[in-house]
Parts: sequence; structure tokens; C-alpha cells
Amino acid sequence: MSIPRVIIVIASSLDGRIAFPGGGESHLGSEEDKKMLNQHLSIVDATIFGLGTLIAHQSTYLIKNLNDNDEVSISKKQPISIVASNSKKFNSNWKYFRQPIRRWLISSSKVDNSSNNDFEKQLFFKDSWSKTLISLKKQGINDLALLGGAKLINSFIKEDLITDIKITIIPQIIGGKYTWIPPEKTNEIFNLKRLWEIKSVKNLMNNEIHIHYKKI
Repeated sequence: MSIPRVIIVIASSLDGRIAFPGGGESHLGSEEDKKMLNQHLSIVDATIFGLGTLIAHQSTYLIKNLNDNDEVSISKKQPISIVASNSKKFNSNWKYFRQPIRRWLISSSKVDNSSNNDFEKQLFFKDSWSKTLISLKKQGINDLALLGGAKLINSFIKEDLITDIKITIIPQIIGGKYTWIPPEKTNEIFNLKRLWEIKSVKNLMNNEIHIHYKKI
């Protein structure tokens, strides 16, 4: 059976950083980049991110409706928000658990329902992401936006599961350890023959560039 289309949606500095050296919530990207994010997430069935991303932000991005007067309202239609984590405890005080979204959890271990009753559905990680994505496809997820963090992105890339990369390049050099693909402990090169074609390039405000790459 086929798997969902997996789209990385991310903002990165020129040196590949997605957060400042001190960690915590990332504030990279202009208002125009946020509008691109809004557009991308409005056409997917679900988003997925790891526990580290949830801890850093304690919330997820909500799709907004913009009218002709630039008035903003929260859309009634939001993608399902999936957290990939083996943690059995989440902080119920996080804003995430008060947002108007459907929440699913993917875990490779048996989860105590009593401690995670804020999740509508709990799915089991099936040895690999390719097998797990088949389960998501059966659940009606056809388009999945991968929002981070780096370890989760890396695990998808290693299995060659990414179909699209939608990346906004921020013209800053930040430094630090928070790259969007973590460094490998070995010098092995993977997916060297995998080619990507540019589907679109858009200049944004503040000299940012948004690029949509698609796997060939």
C-alpha cells in the first residue's frame, strides 16, 4: 500500500540552523513566511513533530483566515496534529492541549491512556516510519507536513520518505547546534543519488527566499 506524501515545512538560517544557540522557541521567519506556512498547512491532512518541538513551543501553528481587511480569525478546519514521542507524561497546562485541534500520538511503547487522555487517538510505531506511514494512510492521512525536530526529520530522510521540501532561507548566520538535520557520528553519505527539482522560488520580505523542492 502507498504511504502519505510527506512534506518538510521549515525555516532555516543560511548556516542551516532552525533555532538560536540557547534553544527554545524559534522566532525565525518574517510575517510573509508565516503566510506561506499558513498556505502550506491548509492543504495537508495532518502535521507531525517530535516531543522536543512540542516542549520548545508548547503549542502548534493554527491556520488563520485572512479577509480583505487583513482581519485574522482561526480557521475551523485544522489538520490533525500528531506528536511522535515515547514519553508517557505531557504537561496538560501547555497551550497545545487547549488549542482547537485533533491530537494523535505515535509511540513505540505501550502508552498509559490515563496519563495521555488529551490525545484522541494513539498509534503504535511499527518498527520503521515506512510501515507506520502505511497505518496513517489507512487512517485517511494522504498529505503529511513534517515540522520537526531534527531527529525526526533525520529518521524520515534516512528511510527516503520525504517527497517535498518547502524551505524558507533566512539571511542570517546564527551558529549553535540546532541544525535541521543533525550531524552524523559516521562519515557515511546517504541518499547521494537522490535528486531534487525546484518547483517554485519566491522572494519574501527581509531578503528571505522560499523554495519548494520535489523529489525526482
